[in-house]
Amino acid sequence: MFIERSAGRIRLARLTFVIVALLPCALLAAWAAARGSAGHREAVRVRWQQSIGLPLTIGAVEHPRPGVVRAHSCVIRTPTGRTLVEIPTIEVESAATEDRLRVDTARLDPQAALVLGGLVREWLRSDARHPRNCVIEAGDFAWTGCGRESGPTALPAAGLRIECVAQGETRAVRIVCRPDGQEGSGAGDEVRLVRTLDAGDREGRERFEVDGRLSHPQPLPAMAAVAGWSDGTADAAGSSATVAGEFHATHDAAGWSGTATGRIDEIDLGSVTKMLDARGAGIACVDASRVAWTDGRLARAAIECSCGRGWIDALLFDRLVIALGCRPAPAARSTGETVRSFDAAGCVLKLEGDRMTLQPALGDAVAVAGGAALLHAPSAPVPFDRLAWMLSPPAATFVPADGPGAWLMSVLPVKPAEGAEGSESGTRTENPSDGDGRRGF
Repeated sequence: MFIERSAGRIRLARLTFVIVALLPCALLAAWAAARGSAGHREAVRVRWQQSIGLPLTIGAVEHPRPGVVRAHSCVIRTPTGRTLVEIPTIEVESAATEDRLRVDTARLDPQAALVLGGLVREWLRSDARHPRNCVIEAGDFAWTGCGRESGPTALPAAGLRIECVAQGETRAVRIVCRPDGQEGSGAGDEVRLVRTLDAGDREGRERFEVDGRLSHPQPLPAMAAVAGWSDGTADAAGSSATVAGEFHATHDAAGWSGTATGRIDEIDLGSVTKMLDARGAGIACVDASRVAWTDGRLARAAIECSCGRGWIDALLFDRLVIALGCRPAPAARSTGETVRSFDAAGCVLKLEGDRMTLQPALGDAVAVAGGAALLHAPSAPVPFDRLAWMLSPPAATFVPADGPGAWLMSVLPVKPAEGAEGSESGTRTENPSDGDGRRGF
């Protein structure tokens, strides 16, 4: 059968096939190759690194869905090259005004917690650099490097969610951590931070509000790092110390004001005494039923301290007597030993104004050994600054320059007016210091 062929029609058909079929396929292939190239991975890495402000490496990048970037083998490092966080897989989904980050597994140590806290504070204050809302979710989150990773006292894994939301001149961050298998609004730990700024005055109208509930024990070193306490003071409690409780605080031009209740467990007495240039051993806990501060100064406090069997240096025992006015019992007569052993110790500290009352928690004793009292509480209230001197190294000057003693001096309650009872002039003569300005114990 004869079929008429037209060269023009054949060329038109071929051109149409190339335009309609081959060219789109070639463009898609080129686009896919570009998305999987090292150059595209580097572009994603640079963009994410600029957002977090820390060195970042990415092993591979893929796009499972439109608007979604999935990265594998991600490592965040410090500027010096130390590994902060290793993330096997992270998925970022971008919407019109919000970014969502999903992480399967996240393990953070106190150093990484310090960086995380810094990023949160930066987001609260840098609306120009971080204009978009952000939600971060980690399905399997746990702390590391806090001495509680294994054994019967190990802290459980949890789900972590961080929400960063901005509306007008208000920016807020909500952090929720729920142990595995626990759901509901009251099932986990939650911290809310809100920053507000008056539109008419961007200099002095900044205000922060913080609310928190830690229903489950969390590592104290990590919580201190998130809060930005990088001076190592929280390390005095030891790497295994945990904290739980509730707090509410506000910060404005006058400083911090707020209230807190809570408990710190698994305090290592050896770590505490080491900061005082002394030695000791034992496990202690602190239960704060009431702590209140106003304008950056302590106002009221009721704190119970307890410790099981342990020991401390004899010199530290003597400082309890000299600095705080504790009264040694007959069983505490010097035997020439360099340490003082006890079966239990406990006291209740109550602060009202600039005076502190120390009450016994073991009947009429602060410490007992062999069934007999070892140390009794002071017979009268003592100036609060005596506690700051007590918690300073023996060679510290009249005003402690560092450590917990220096911090306590910085939050020393405001003393009554000159001439009032308990004023500065009425308490300085009780300072146990010698002539060259160093304390005599």
